[in-house]
This record gives sequence, structure tokens and C-alpha cells, in this order.
Amino acid sequence: MAPESGLASSPGGGTAPAGVSVHPARWRGFVGQVRLTTIVAGLLLLGGCAGGLRSPSGVAGAPAAPAAVERFLQLAAERDYSGMGWVFGTVEGPIMARDPVGEVEQRMYALASLLEHDGFVVGNGSAVPGRTGEAVQFNVVLSRGPNTVAVPFTTVRGPDGRWFVEQLSVETLTSQ
Repeated sequence: MAPESGLASSPGGGTAPAGVSVHPARWRGFVGQVRLTTIVAGLLLLGGCAGGLRSPSGVAGAPAAPAAVERFLQLAAERDYSGMGWVFGTVEGPIMARDPVGEVEQRMYALASLLEHDGFVVGNGSAVPGRTGEAVQFNVVLSRGPNTVAVPFTTVRGPDGRWFVEQLSVETLTSQ
């Protein structure tokens, strides 16, 4: 009698569809092929997903240090958290390429909420001591109605000479 699942035991101890007689060696080969096919399909799917993670503009970061700050603030105003993740990074590159997308978007949401502004002015940059040529700090004045707040931003040169916002003073924004 066939089990309720519609599968019957094969002579080699495996299961085959009810009413199907399969030689044990052939059944094991068939099961092996199905498993191999499933594994290959899964790997192809994962490979396709990993290759699909790209910056919306096709290029991460910005061509110059002040442009990275400007672009980051524009994306924050647009609430483009993914885009912000492609401009926020380290000397190794954007955090969007390194960290899980959901985590990056949550962090960028928090920063965008703190960076709400009506306008901004990026001041002159100055080299960060001990990191000359690699990092530049800017004082950015954010306008919020009649109020202004100066927020220090640090940018770094990453891969391919692209610039990324590495850090900003959250303390300055939260003490207001």
C-alpha cells in the first residue's frame, strides 16, 4: 500500500512516485541529479543577485570631496537612503557595497532625519592631520528656518579616486 504522500518505497530504500518502479541505482542517480540541479540553480540565483547591487548612477562616491558632501545632503533631502549609502563610505568604498542593504538604509534614514534642512553651505575644506591627501574636513552650515547649525563632515578618498562622506558630527545635530 502506498503512503498518503503519494510516494512509495523503492527497492533501495528511497522513495519514488506511487506506481513507479525504479531500479535503486537509477533512483539514487536521479535524486543526485535533482540535488545538483537545485544547488547549481541556487548558486546562479545568488550570483545574479550579488552582481545586481550597483550604484543608481553607476558610479559610487563623488569626483571631489566637496561634491561628496553636497550629493550626500541632496540625497538626504530626497530621502534616497540607498543613494546615500553609495556616497557614505570609507577608503575601501561605499558602505552599500559592504553592509546589508537593510542596515544601511536604516542608518541613512536616521541621518537623513537629523540632516533635515532648508539649505546648506559647504565651507572650505581642510586636511585632516595625519591623513593628508586622504581625508578632508568641511564645516557645513545647515539652514533650518531662521536657525543655522554648523556640522563638521569628514570625506575620504576611496577606490578609483572617488570621494565618500566618512563621518559627520551627529552630536552637533542632536544637541540643538
